[in-house]
Amino acid sequence: MPTPSSSVTSPARYDEAFYDVPNQYPAVPVALQVVSVRNQQVLLEVTDELIGGSLPLLCDVDVRVSLRAEQRGIHMSRIQTVLQSSQTRSLSDFAAAMAEGVLDSQQQHAAEVRLTARVPLATRTRVSGLRSPDTVEISAVASAGADPKVAKGVTATNMTACPCMQGYALTELINEVGLTAEQGSDLLRRVPIATHSQRGRVRLGLEASGAAELPDYLHLYRTLAAHTTLTQELLKRPDEYDLVRRAHLAPQFVEDVVRSVASGLVRSLRPDENDLRDVVVDVEAESYESIHGHDVHARLRASGRDLATTLAGDVTGP
Repeated sequence: MPTPSSSVTSPARYDEAFYDVPNQYPAVPVALQVVSVRNQQVLLEVTDELIGGSLPLLCDVDVRVSLRAEQRGIHMSRIQTVLQSSQTRSLSDFAAAMAEGVLDSQQQHAAEVRLTARVPLATRTRVSGLRSPDTVEISAVASAGADPKVAKGVTATNMTACPCMQGYALTELINEVGLTAEQGSDLLRRVPIATHSQRGRVRLGLEASGAAELPDYLHLYRTLAAHTTLTQELLKRPDEYDLVRRAHLAPQFVEDVVRSVASGLVRSLRPDENDLRDVVVDVEAESYESIHGHDVHARLRASGRDLATTLAGDVTGP
């Protein structure tokens, strides 16, 4: 019996333009600012000091590209080809290369690639010295076109203690045990005072022009750890008390978190030696309130130079 011919594998009745449907003229010739490919994952060999070398990471991908008025759609398979890579790079370098690749493959005006991945950390508890199986989220965003930019960020889980209630708890304490107000204030600096605490999320990001060199993810993570209390998965009782004690001795609103993290990062970038004009600092913090039904969110986004100017006179402080 003869094998039936396949019209799918050998389309020869029309010219090539007939089958290139995305490149056809649309029924409504209006330009689109963004066409996205979402809910995509890709395995990449990522290197960074935060990882301690290189590691294969399953990354969430969000691809965005503009579309000219005279073109019906984007070429999906070309985007999938760009996303595949066997190289070893930093996450931000992957995002930049992919954004350029998407722009080139689509022949449009602008393209953007967002990559996000969970990274395992080999941290140790502060008191017992045990390994804690912690993770953070790292991200990279790169845009290609007339105004290329690269951004990177680290997101971690933190704990905050509310400063409001400590005043009431301290007042009750000094009245109960017969201390003076001065003695109570001294106690507040040395002993954790009761208040409500909550888990939260904090993200530190940096953005710059495509040619700028940004600090690595380890630098961003260390900045977060220095300016808010990060949680750990494994905590023996002495470690747990140490974490709670640190959070209560340095109570923070989410507003305090974003300001402290942003100022700490700017100081670490040495604005007296480096021009931060084209660097944008972006910090977000969210508190999952323990005594309320709502959550609280704060964000600070400003140029590094503006922040350095605001902090002038203290930019070399601790």
